[in-house]
Amino acid sequence: MICKIADLLIDVPASGGLAPRCREYLTDEKGSADIIIRAELYRARKYPQRDESFVAYMESAYQFYRQLVKYEGFYLHSSAVEYGGRAYLFSASSGTGKSTHTRLWQSLFGEEARVFNDDKPALRYLDGRWLAYGTPWCGKDGININMKAPVAGICFLRRGGENSIRRLTALEATARILSQTMHRFYDAEYIDLLASHIDKLVREIPVYELCCLPDEDAARLSYETMRRGAMEAGL
Repeated sequence: MICKIADLLIDVPASGGLAPRCREYLTDEKGSADIIIRAELYRARKYPQRDESFVAYMESAYQFYRQLVKYEGFYLHSSAVEYGGRAYLFSASSGTGKSTHTRLWQSLFGEEARVFNDDKPALRYLDGRWLAYGTPWCGKDGININMKAPVAGICFLRRGGENSIRRLTALEATARILSQTMHRFYDAEYIDLLASHIDKLVREIPVYELCCLPDEDAARLSYETMRRGAMEAGL
């Protein structure tokens, strides 16, 4: 299957249940694939007692995101919501509530807030700005839209007894992003590329930590703070 993902042509195997996931990304665009995902390179032994579809999902994601770093991109384990023409990304360890928080945005802003990936949106620096993209690798709930939007801010969530938000330093932001992306590369080329991308991102995109309750006030606080930060940064 030839798909258009993150403004790149991707050759994706149809096996392993990937065809339904990739349906919205199929394209008739001609040209050589930028990235080829190879089923023969899937490392099934990494996933004992898992079925073919799980292996295909995990390994195709690994191959895509590994090669994405060559195109000024990487993924952030996050839930991405588009509102007002801008993308806002919420990241946290699994089970902390990133999906809950983006649902609160939908509750607060209605249909104008669109969650376009709930697990692994792709980020690329393209034409002088950072863009977030929907991808077929979107978590167990399958929430994704084939779209892109310029990134206005990134927020790391932490549960707390009250709602508060602060902007992270570049060093803090780098550490948080590294903890929530694919960083276990074994060759210097990929490590250096990923480090360079993250360094560029934290210099241009405001990154925050939100200590929050699961309520609409937290969603309002994160939006108002991130929107103001984006305006100040000229995003």
